[in-house]
Amino acid sequence: MNNKNSQQTKSYKIVFSNLIIGLCILVFALCAAGIAVSVYRLVKFGVETWSDALKSPLLIGVSVFCIALIISVLVRSRYLVDEKYLISQFGFVKSKFEIKDITTLELNTDTYKLTVYMGEQFFVITSSPAWNEDFIRALLAVNPNIDYTFTLASKEEPKKKNKP
Repeated sequence: MNNKNSQQTKSYKIVFSNLIIGLCILVFALCAAGIAVSVYRLVKFGVETWSDALKSPLLIGVSVFCIALIISVLVRSRYLVDEKYLISQFGFVKSKFEIKDITTLELNTDTYKLTVYMGEQFFVITSSPAWNEDFIRALLAVNPNIDYTFTLASKEEPKKKNKP
């Protein structure tokens, strides 16, 4: 039976910059070219030496692994908040942090970087402006003892030097 007080797991997808997406497309294209060249060489020339038997399958294997890694990072990169853990997931890599151990959240409103302090340890999350407020509220709902602060961007003009 479901407990009405239990919080549902909330997911916050990481939005990548155009540069990162462009680099992923470039790596994907290079890996596809590596697979195509290796298959072409195997079909056209066959396996003549022992080193040929290792090179092409190794290049194909590494290229397939890189393609799988890129796809998993682009599709499964997110932060999850449930009733006990803050989970960061980047493709195949997953890290869990207990929300009860979080002491402070500090949001830089200029860069949208959220610093999460756990005692003397900390890590930085680059949050999306679209979900950073909901993300912070989800963490505070689990642990209301978290100190939340934010910094405002200063738009001061540089001081001009007076010439005598």
